[in-house]
Amino acid sequence: MGKFINAIKDLIDSGKIDQQKEKQKQGTSKVTNKILLKELVGHFNDQIEELSVGKRLLYPMSFNILMHPEDYNTTKESFPFVLPEVVAAFYGSIKEKCKAYHNGVNFAPPATYWFFQFSACQVKAKDGEEGFIKRGEIVTTGNLTTFDIRKAQQSGIRSEANVRLSVKCQNSNTNDNNINMDALLGMDILSEGSYTFNFDKTLNEDTTQISATHDKHRKGWATLRWTAEDGSGNYKVYDMFDAYIEISGKTETRTTSNIVKINSDAVMKQHVHIRFDQTTQTFSLAAFAKTRLNSREVPVSSPGNAPQWMSLSNNSSIFLNDAVRILFEINSDLVWKTKKS
Repeated sequence: MGKFINAIKDLIDSGKIDQQKEKQKQGTSKVTNKILLKELVGHFNDQIEELSVGKRLLYPMSFNILMHPEDYNTTKESFPFVLPEVVAAFYGSIKEKCKAYHNGVNFAPPATYWFFQFSACQVKAKDGEEGFIKRGEIVTTGNLTTFDIRKAQQSGIRSEANVRLSVKCQNSNTNDNNINMDALLGMDILSEGSYTFNFDKTLNEDTTQISATHDKHRKGWATLRWTAEDGSGNYKVYDMFDAYIEISGKTETRTTSNIVKINSDAVMKQHVHIRFDQTTQTFSLAAFAKTRLNSREVPVSSPGNAPQWMSLSNNSSIFLNDAVRILFEINSDLVWKTKKS
């Protein structure tokens, strides 16, 4: 059984869940909306306390909620109504934390949007038997940026790749776990519902406004556009959700979300790297093959050495081998300090 499943089962079986609370909970036969609100807000508050450092507030923006199928089926219609209350409570917690800092604090979000994934699931044990998470019990996982269990199962990520998740069983403490991705193969997701809400930098707790951001078209930190390679004259578009991306050529075999693959002989493998510094709200570019930025040639970095980073401003043009032009546009709704070109 994988480490992820073990982490969940160990919390329940090893007594880390307070035994008195467990006895009190035995009469609970189902998950309620109040339980969902309490557990998610509790998980968030645990993590903002644990992760924040100096004048930088850090907090999870991605949550997976694992439930017994019967609980999932009886509460799924409530998810769109419960989650705005959850997000409002998150904003309230951030505001409370900010009050302790008299000289200012950086509470910029680690991701562009809140992500919630509800899953009815069962666990495949060593002996081949399949056991469900207990009725009336939920398990939540938290991550700074978007972590989608279903996509992780299907994306073909190497088994040695790890992801850092906080795991909280109902009425228990939150525990950090370095999860090996092959553990996800031990979980069978029977149904799944995902919800996203844009981060509001004003921390507006109005649930009507929060609800209005659900299911809107999501934009990343920035958008990259270039002419399609098929001769149609149409643009290809890539939204930069990851804080670090690589622009690569047609020989690229990786398929992760932070790889921008351009099907052109003029684009080299790992041609350009772009990063977004969320602390300073600035972008920079490093080139590993011939590149011009707004008509000026960029120094070419050598693999294995420290990249030579160049400032990347809004509405910049990135020319790859003088053959492919990429337009770079910063999303000013999400990036607070954009530079004008």
